[in-house]
Amino acid sequence: MLLCSKIRPQRVGRQFTCRVPVLPASARLESLNLMEVRMIRDAIFTTGLAVIALLPAACTDNHSNPAAPNSTRSGSLIAGPSFDREREQDEDDGGFLPLVSVAGPGKGWIRATRISHPTTPGNFAVHIETRIRHAKPNTAYVGQRAAEAFPTGVPTGFDVATLTDGSCQRGLAIAPWSTLALPQPVFATFPDQAHALPALVITTDGDGNGAADFVVAFGFPLPLFDVMFRVIESSPAPTSVLQSDCTTVPLL
Repeated sequence: MLLCSKIRPQRVGRQFTCRVPVLPASARLESLNLMEVRMIRDAIFTTGLAVIALLPAACTDNHSNPAAPNSTRSGSLIAGPSFDREREQDEDDGGFLPLVSVAGPGKGWIRATRISHPTTPGNFAVHIETRIRHAKPNTAYVGQRAAEAFPTGVPTGFDVATLTDGSCQRGLAIAPWSTLALPQPVFATFPDQAHALPALVITTDGDGNGAADFVVAFGFPLPLFDVMFRVIESSPAPTSVLQSDCTTVPLL
C-alpha cells in the first residue's frame, strides 16, 4: 500500500493516484552507496563470527608440542628413538670409530683418546668410550684391542713400518704378526683397573644397549701405533662380535 501523504497526490477522474518523484542521480547514488556499506558491514560481521567459531578447532589440532605432555612420547629419554638418533649423530660427529657387526646383531662406536698418565708422566694411558646399540639383550660383552705395539722392544727383523701403516695386520692375524716366533694373542681384553678385575665387562639392557667409559694406564711408554678394537660376547662360544676398522692412536 502506497502512502500518498508522503508524496504528491494527483487526481484522475474520481480516483487519486500517487506519483513518486524521481530523485536526482546524485541522490540515487548516495542511497545505493548506503546500501552497499550496510551489505559490506553485514558481510564482515558474518565472516568475523565464522572465524571466531573456527578458532578453537585451530588451537586444538594434532600437531605435537615438544614442551607439552604427549601420550605417544616415551617417558624415558634413553628409550626414545629420537634420543637414540641424536646420540648416534653425536657419536658419528664426535671422533667415534664405528663398531660393525661381524657376528650377531647390533652396532656400536668406540673412541680412544691418549691422556696423561695419572701417576707416571711419560707412560701410556688411554681413555676409552664404548657404546653398543641393539646387540644381544641382557648379555655380557668385553672390550678388546689388537694394538700393534711392543712394550719391551721390537723383535729383531720385524718390519717396524707396519706398526703405523694403517693396515692392522695384528687384528687381521696376518704377517708379520702371524710369523712371530712367540705368537701373541690377536686381541687382548681391556682390564677393569678401577675394580682390580682382569676384564672390563659391558652388560647390555633388554634392548641390547650398553656403554662403558674408563681409563687404562700402563707402566710403560708407547709411541704411535695402529690398533683395531672389538666388543665381543663374554662366552666360551661367542655368537656376537662388533669390530672396528684400523686406526692410529695419536700422541698427546
